Parts: sequence; C-alpha cells; structure tokens
Amino acid sequence: MKKKNSTASIIIVILFASAFYAYNSGVFDNLIPGGNDNVPQQPTGNVIKVAAFNIQIFGQSKLGKTHVVDTLAQIVRNFDVVLVQEIRDSSDTTAPTFLNVINSMDGQKYAYIESERLGRSSSKEAYAYFYNTETVQYLADSAFVYNDSNDVFEREPYIASFKSGNFDFTLVGIHTKPDDAYNEIGNLTVVFNYVENQGPEKDVIALGDFNADGSYFDEDSTSNPLKTQGYYWVIGNSFDTTTKTDYTYDRVIMTGCTYSSEYIAGSDNVYNFQNIYGLNQTFTESISDHFPIYAEFNTSMPDDD
Repeated sequence: MKKKNSTASIIIVILFASAFYAYNSGVFDNLIPGGNDNVPQQPTGNVIKVAAFNIQIFGQSKLGKTHVVDTLAQIVRNFDVVLVQEIRDSSDTTAPTFLNVINSMDGQKYAYIESERLGRSSSKEAYAYFYNTETVQYLADSAFVYNDSNDVFEREPYIASFKSGNFDFTLVGIHTKPDDAYNEIGNLTVVFNYVENQGPEKDVIALGDFNADGSYFDEDSTSNPLKTQGYYWVIGNSFDTTTKTDYTYDRVIMTGCTYSSEYIAGSDNVYNFQNIYGLNQTFTESISDHFPIYAEFNTSMPDDD
C-alpha cells in the first residue's frame, strides 16, 4: 500500500508540474479566444513594427464606447509606431484622450504627435503617429504637413522622422480621396523626392489608406508612376485590409534603400483583429471598416544613409 501511495504522489507531482509549465509557457493560449494576441505584443530583439490604421470616424462618439476604445488601445499596443487616420474632432481632444487609454494599460508607455485638421470640405481629418517611447524615438521638430502648393491632395501627407537603434526613417502618412486615388498615389513620387532632397535620409516609407483597389484604383496596372519607378509595395494585392470587403485599400510602400536593408522580407501583414480577438461582425465594424497593416524592420543593421 505504501508503494502505491508513493507512486500516486509522484504522478500527482508530475502532473502538477506539467500543468504549471504549460500554463506559463503559453501552451493553453490557443484554447482561449485570441490567445497571446489579447496581450500587448512587445517587440523582441532588434525588430520594430510600423503600422497604419484608419480608425473610421475617430472622434468623441467612438471614444464614448468603452469596449471599442479599449480594444483600439489594445490593438495599437501591438506596434511600435502607428499612423492613425481619420481623426475627426474639432475639439482636438481625441488623440490625447486615446493616449491616456493606451497608457492606462500595463506595459511600455506611448506618446503621439498630431497634424492639424486637413481637407477641403467641412469634414476635416487629422493624422497622428502613436509610438512606443521605449523602442522608438521621435526626432524632435521633424513633423510637418507637406506643402501642397498645387492642391493635389485632399488631405496633404503628414511627414515625421523617427529612430530605433541604428534605423532612422521618415514616414509619409496619407489618406487619399477615394475618387482621386489614382492621381494622389501617382503624385506621392513627388513627395518621396521632396523628402529625400531635404537631407541624407533615404529610408522613406509611405503608408496609410491609399484606397488602392476596387473602383478607385487598378491594383494590377503598372501605369501609375508610384508603381513604375522603383518603389516597393510590400502590402501586396492579395491582402484583405478591410472589415467589410476584400479590397486592399491600405498599403506600405518604401524606397529601395529601406527595402534592401532594414525591411524584414515577408513581415508585411494585416492585423485582423476580428479573428485574433474572436469578435463578431457587428462589434468589428464598430471598431473600424479597416484592419491595421504593418511591416517589420531590423534596427541593428549599420545605418545605410
């Protein structure tokens, strides 16, 4: 009897130890809706994630929906830099309020920079870059709205420079006017050239809701200047970047300098929060009609510009 009791005790100890290890190592995470993706994913090693997210009509009304804004904050915390588009708030309080929600969660702290409200109509939008202050440094006084003297863009690109490790880079954020997407996308070559001519920095990345699909833009055509002059579209035509359709409206486009060095090949992706968090369609659409898009970059490579 003693031998049997001893054997049973050993088995219990082994089972307990195995369960403890499985719980702490994340083995059971896939049994929980969302798994590890419900926890803010911090970058590992010398890699950062740069994202763009069109948060549909982002203003006081959406901020008043606690579950929605908490989910939005959770989404943003998965990235090191996020271009947020479609901030519609004449009081200019949406971005700072959202930052407070982001920073109320456990983990690393974020900051933001924001453009003025832009657009030809009364329905104006601001851009904002939210960034992880422990992995990314905003280069002071680098942010500006592109001087669109020819009035090409409905909402002029918002440009800012950042640094992470050895990787310094400039982001060109844009939300194109759908009915003029072809023209605005083509004229981004002018913006790229302008940024590159401002100094030695050659790591330039354009990102945002380009409306680059559907009836607005022939994604398979090579006639657009931005698709024929050596720029790299790392969010390819096969991605579904919207919550209601299967279009690839959102894009990340970069110069050859970045593509050949810091960009991690194949890292481009769509953050499908509906599948990751196990959300129903109604709640998904209350968050946005777009999913975030992102790409990853190596910050330990020697600076190449």
